[in-house]
This record gives sequence, structure tokens and C-alpha cells, in this order.
Amino acid sequence: MRPSADELFDELSQLDLTLNAIAAQPGSADLSLQQSLQRHLRSLRIFLDIDAAQVLHDLSDAAQHVLEASDDTLATAAMRDLGRMRALLDAMFRRQVAQASAA
Repeated sequence: MRPSADELFDELSQLDLTLNAIAAQPGSADLSLQQSLQRHLRSLRIFLDIDAAQVLHDLSDAAQHVLEASDDTLATAAMRDLGRMRALLDAMFRRQVAQASAA
């Protein structure tokens, strides 16, 4: 059974909340945020098609780099990468929802 568009967007919204918290705390290495991110990514793997696996992996890496950034330069680069991965994942969600609606 394919998830509904509402389920997909709800999961994306929950992930966005966690990513916003990560972006607000660069260099914090907050374990609870890391765990929350991993929970969301596991849930998303169920919802998304196989093409999204690499994007989820890259998103996880970018978020981890934000949490581990040891100075402002590293934090800025990590935040830029995180932003790109977020935009790509959002585009993949929208494409998948459009394909599901057309079917």
C-alpha cells in the first residue's frame, strides 16, 4: 500500500522541524537531535522510492556535519549542504506525490 500525499507531507513536516532544530544548534553534537533525525529517515525510507535512498544518506551526512561543525566556516559550509539536500528531498517528495496522483 502506497502512503497518501498527506502522510508524506506530514513526515516531511516532522523532518523539517528536526532539521530546523539542528540548523539552530551548529556544533552542538546534540545526541537527541541525532536520534530524532535517524528516526525520521527510517520512516521516510518506507515512504520514498529507491531513488531517494542516496538523498536521505546525503541529508543525514549534511545534518551530522552541522552538528559536528567546530567553527563558523565549517558550520556555514555544512548549512549550505544541508539546505541543498533539503531542497532536493522536497522536490523528490513533490515528484512522487504527483506521480501517485496521476496513477
